[in-house]
Amino acid sequence: MKRRLIFGLFAVVACSAAEFPAAEGLLDRFIERSGGVAAYAKAKNVEMIGTVEIAGRNISGKIAMVEEGGKAWTSMELPGIGRVEQGFDGNIGWEMNAIQGARLIEGDEKSALKRGSSYSAVTAWRDDYKAARTVGEETVEGAPAWKVLMTPKEGRAETFYFDKESKLLIRVTTLTSTPLGDIPADVVMSDYKSVDGIMTAFTMTQKAMGQSIVMKFDKITYNATLPKGRFDLPVAVKALVAKQAAQ
Repeated sequence: MKRRLIFGLFAVVACSAAEFPAAEGLLDRFIERSGGVAAYAKAKNVEMIGTVEIAGRNISGKIAMVEEGGKAWTSMELPGIGRVEQGFDGNIGWEMNAIQGARLIEGDEKSALKRGSSYSAVTAWRDDYKAARTVGEETVEGAPAWKVLMTPKEGRAETFYFDKESKLLIRVTTLTSTPLGDIPADVVMSDYKSVDGIMTAFTMTQKAMGQSIVMKFDKITYNATLPKGRFDLPVAVKALVAKQAAQ
């Protein structure tokens, strides 16, 4: 009797797992739904400009994000805090603010920054991830979604959530390594609009350490004309690199 019961439970679990769509298919459908490989290939860079707000703290300011060829730069300007910058030049990750100064980003935190420095990385996700597996379903902001565990070649696993109806990526959860320790982080993407044939999220809400940071973009441009040296390292960061090399 016990042996039959155990087998029956196993059969139910196996059947339930089999009902989950393959992760590869969900990724392919997202790529197709959001514009297709050809549309992403035409976009050599993306520039996103808008506002950022720390919910519940009456703090808001400006944000600018740029990504091109595996390089990235982000700048936030907040009253009372000043400018907060983060960048990746294809090799070195860094962060700088008026309160703590400059620091180099290393380890798992750098791996995550590197993966996030290409807006079209999902079209070539096998370059950065060694495995993708659908592990369940969950409701995200009221919408049913498939839950996909993404295992990167470097760094920690991430979880992607794909809206069942729209097929779009609507949430990413990670465990981020920072100077303050490992921090669970959650990013929800919404307000998708078509820009040059690519469905792009105009609102991103990041939740971590009890804080909710809402980024709303009013201008997103693919193939933007970028300032010369946009991804160059700031002087303070160059000094840290030189100091590290001399040790």
